Amino acid sequence: MNEAALLNVFEAAHQRALKHQRPVVAVSSHSAPTLDPLVLYETHRQGFFWCAHSPSLTLFGLGSTWQIEATGPQRLAEVNRQWFALCADAVIDGPHPPLLLGGMRFDTQQPCAPHWAPFADASFHLAQWLLSEDGDGRWLRCQCVVEPGSDPAALAHASLAAYQQLFASPRARPSCPEAIERNALPAPQWQAKVANALQAIDSGELSKVVLARHVEYQLNATLDSGAVMRRLHERRSHAHLFALHRGDSCFIGATPERLLSCQEGYLSTHALAGSARRAVTPEEDLKVGADLSADPKELHEHQLVVQTILQGLTDIVSDLRAATRPELLKLATVQHLSTPITARLEAGRSLLDGIQALHPTPAVGGLPGPTAMSFIRHNEGFDRGWYAAPVGWLDSRGNGDFLVALRSALMTPGHCHLFAGCGIVRGSQPEDEYEETQIKLASMEDALHLSSC
Repeated sequence: MNEAALLNVFEAAHQRALKHQRPVVAVSSHSAPTLDPLVLYETHRQGFFWCAHSPSLTLFGLGSTWQIEATGPQRLAEVNRQWFALCADAVIDGPHPPLLLGGMRFDTQQPCAPHWAPFADASFHLAQWLLSEDGDGRWLRCQCVVEPGSDPAALAHASLAAYQQLFASPRARPSCPEAIERNALPAPQWQAKVANALQAIDSGELSKVVLARHVEYQLNATLDSGAVMRRLHERRSHAHLFALHRGDSCFIGATPERLLSCQEGYLSTHALAGSARRAVTPEEDLKVGADLSADPKELHEHQLVVQTILQGLTDIVSDLRAATRPELLKLATVQHLSTPITARLEAGRSLLDGIQALHPTPAVGGLPGPTAMSFIRHNEGFDRGWYAAPVGWLDSRGNGDFLVALRSALMTPGHCHLFAGCGIVRGSQPEDEYEETQIKLASMEDALHLSSC
């Protein structure tokens, strides 16, 4: 990393900051073919890690040179406003623009549980150093916010010191934890919640509601998020991976679901609803998939999600298209019905407008949306926090990608919280829905290795 080149970028940003009397973001990116995002995340076990497909992109961000936290129902509009105001006069050296990383709570109206306290309603960070890997190779970018009163030389010196920390020796690995206690609502009590949901559906109050489970492990040591991510990476199949750190807490997962992505003004998403287990033999697995694709209940649940996504996007897009039939998305322990959807953003609209329009989709909330959210608040019995909410990235050109944070766990010192849910519609059976959550929990429980180190 060339200090003189970095200083030139910071000095140019400082001149713009003085001219406009406001902060200016500066980015300098360089090819870094020998650096591996996953290896660096395993080493530091901090910051932000991301590994998504279609298109393939891996990110590792360390340090925070700027951040925004926003609360309430207008949180995304506030993030959008502040981010693009910051980027208006950006100084960009190299092919890559500034890129913001973060996520948000599922429900701003739900009281925040203590273990979710470090995770705000919406929280995004501009990493000081960001390593990306995609079809164009591996690139390392230095990102810095330069104020009118900043000293460019001091910023360059501090940035290079942080750069050296990227190559620091790995921190001592935490001892492999064992579970002291496992706390979860017993199956009969959770199934009674499903029965309550079915009563609301039969009465016409709801057509669908998603109910989740919360499993808490008390541990004798802290989990190693790097080792967990390595195991998730090795068995990721078609899942997208993410890890976001806030202080000593880490929210980590391997989700099958993309909420919305944007590339050069074009949006892509998919409706994901309807689930079945994976089978042991290829022949049996084909049959399970074929049965899922022909199941009237699962197809009905899936079509509800497709229709709601289309309705949600209608006012902000053009050229809105959905596949005529769902395809099968096969993961390690479960397979889903999936319908690809594409559209073009209207002028003046942003990716975060799309996120606001879609979240929560019926795949994680229900229908009608406000009624389902009220039912979840009053019946589910725990704070979802960032579970089932959007997590992702956004760059200064309006491109970005947000996942639905499913198949996930919140790791805190001495504890681990796991989450999984399923959609309840007419014809759902409480025992079957409980078994579906068990299948979905299995992928994270396997990766956590809580008692088999």
